[in-house]
Amino acid sequence: MAILCITPNVAMVRMNAREQLEEIPGDFYINLDTLVEVRMREVRKEHDGDFCADVLLVLASRTHEFLFRNSPAGNKAKETLTQYLKGKSINV
Repeated sequence: MAILCITPNVAMVRMNAREQLEEIPGDFYINLDTLVEVRMREVRKEHDGDFCADVLLVLASRTHEFLFRNSPAGNKAKETLTQYLKGKSINV
């Protein structure tokens, strides 16, 4: 089992609940074994400088959006997730 822990210092986590995005405070744990699809893109211009990546994780049960903060911790977490996905042969 591969578990991803995201802290508020690393990324802002939002749960996609239909049309509305709700920010989730505190540490967030996600089971990557339930991963269906990943989409990673550069952040929008209005968030440039604050965030380094926008990642959408589609799981079997729900979808989460991760906005990785532009900081050493956020950049390291983004790199770790990218390497994990590449190791699993998931195209990001």
